[in-house]
Amino acid sequence: MPLEQVDALSRLPSLKPVVEINRRVSTPEYYHASVGASPKTLEGPRKVIFALAGVTDGSLQAEDWQRAIDQITAVNPGLRLRWNGSLGFSRWTSDGLPPRLRMIDECTWDLNSSAGAEFITETPLSLREGPTVEFIIANQGHGRLLVILRTLHAIVDGMGSFHVLYELFRALRGEPLLGSNASFSDVDLMLAVQAPKSESMHRPTCWLTGEPEGDTQGDDWWRIKLGPVRKQLLAHLAVTLAEFAHQRSDLPVMVAIPVDLRRHAPGLISTTNFSSMVLVRLEKGDGIGVFKERLQALLDAKRDAAFAPILNLTRWLPLRWFDQLLGRTEKNYLTRKPLETFLISNLGRLDVEGMSAPGFTVDDMVALPQPGTPFVVLCTIDGEVEIILGLPRILSNHGRVEALTAFLQQRMADNA
Repeated sequence: MPLEQVDALSRLPSLKPVVEINRRVSTPEYYHASVGASPKTLEGPRKVIFALAGVTDGSLQAEDWQRAIDQITAVNPGLRLRWNGSLGFSRWTSDGLPPRLRMIDECTWDLNSSAGAEFITETPLSLREGPTVEFIIANQGHGRLLVILRTLHAIVDGMGSFHVLYELFRALRGEPLLGSNASFSDVDLMLAVQAPKSESMHRPTCWLTGEPEGDTQGDDWWRIKLGPVRKQLLAHLAVTLAEFAHQRSDLPVMVAIPVDLRRHAPGLISTTNFSSMVLVRLEKGDGIGVFKERLQALLDAKRDAAFAPILNLTRWLPLRWFDQLLGRTEKNYLTRKPLETFLISNLGRLDVEGMSAPGFTVDDMVALPQPGTPFVVLCTIDGEVEIILGLPRILSNHGRVEALTAFLQQRMADNA
């Protein structure tokens, strides 16, 4: 283990099995919780949703799923977090309601777009009242089954969701569970890393598909297949998307790349938020080499772990005020300036063995994009690359989704 990682861990509580959590809400968690807090903004609560699809023999019944959920909840206290207090006094305690299990007898959603996925969010989740996590088991007929994890981003991030799903299937397979071993927060880890102070990464930038048009509110998403796996996949995709954006603007493209802060603390296992972000600038004409070099430089400089303590002052803004300050509203959704051109979340390869159990074999997966910005989820399923593309409707209309899809498929085929 590198010396600097040993030093970071020495400034944190030791990694050991955690059965309860009682700590202050971190600033990034406070921000995630603020999204959708005001009735004056257009967003709902910020969610994390993963949907697995696969083959079932019908042997797994509701009681089997419930037993597995009970087992993983007992060793992963982040699944029963409850928000206490307000403003800078807000705390998490792990004495809240356990995850809810919802069984659906008939489901026709095909996982290929947001059309038909409305049922996922029909039941409420609540940071204060609970539950904050839900599992949906939906029968599609013809031997097909959906397993959906739905939670709130204030308590779970993408890698945390993967941990939850792996734990669920370990329980169903009767294997030992890993549990969670960290009760500290993302900010605790960032401060322990002691990354050099980061200069502002935000620069004037452009929208992925051109300026907003029309007045239709809301977001949609679509799956786009991009052919077989190839080397430097993330860089290829980022540069191709930048090329598309630069057809309509000469401004720099800012590519947001989520980074898992757990990389700074090897062995850290947790469902809770340890996600951060770096922004990679691409000028018109910059290629794959430039993207890779700039991304690696940001990671080497630990820019993902840079945190200015002055940001903690934002936790003294009421959640509704915070939401109104940063969120989409009736007045600004057509005129807001982009903070990034697009975001790419790289999920890697679908782990069929890790997310299967006797009675269910996974063969498909989608992770739903966050609304409000061009959001791209990159994954590999059965050797084939695909993305889930989320766009606000004011950026997807007038044939722009079709144009972007054709451009991506052609460019990625040319570079295969």
